[in-house]
Amino acid sequence: MDVSMPITTVVPSLDGPVLAALAATSAPMGLAGVHARAGRGSKSGVRSVLLRLVDEGLVLEVPGGYLLNRDHVAAPAVELLASLHGELVSRIRGAVEEWSIPPSLVGLFGSAARRDGDANSDIDVLVVSDDPDLDDRVDELAARIRRWTGNRAQVVGRTPTEIIRLRRAEEPILAEWRRDLVVIAGERSELGKAA
Repeated sequence: MDVSMPITTVVPSLDGPVLAALAATSAPMGLAGVHARAGRGSKSGVRSVLLRLVDEGLVLEVPGGYLLNRDHVAAPAVELLASLHGELVSRIRGAVEEWSIPPSLVGLFGSAARRDGDANSDIDVLVVSDDPDLDDRVDELAARIRRWTGNRAQVVGRTPTEIIRLRRAEEPILAEWRRDLVVIAGERSELGKAA
């Protein structure tokens, strides 16, 4: 799964980013706005996609630009595909909620959190927990993420005591976690305050 534009997993053409851009808003967007939000292709390429999608009825040309036609039978599928990043977060949250000992913190970091990677990017997850089976749990979560996305998952399991040691040693990874972590479950305060 392309962590920066998950819809391209199913719609690899320029249509995917254009549809994702339109699905992200209910306000009309001009060509320049769609092009900027899509982050791919040329303006003329985006214009061609928009015009074809207007012909298909999936996109409406309205005063102020273009709008996803949410009455179209394909619109729910477009919205689902455009929200795959959120679906991944929901699945991770659901998986850790099944654990007998709830983790004190779970979050995405790295390119999946920044949403600037690609289909070859790892999905990096931090889990902070006192669970004696933490190693098994993070291995299982990594395997599930791989099945859900096709991406390798690096799930880092740390105990609260290990986090304290990292803070004392001023380890650089802690600064990355503080900066990029997208909290899925638990409390960011587990990382402590930035120095």
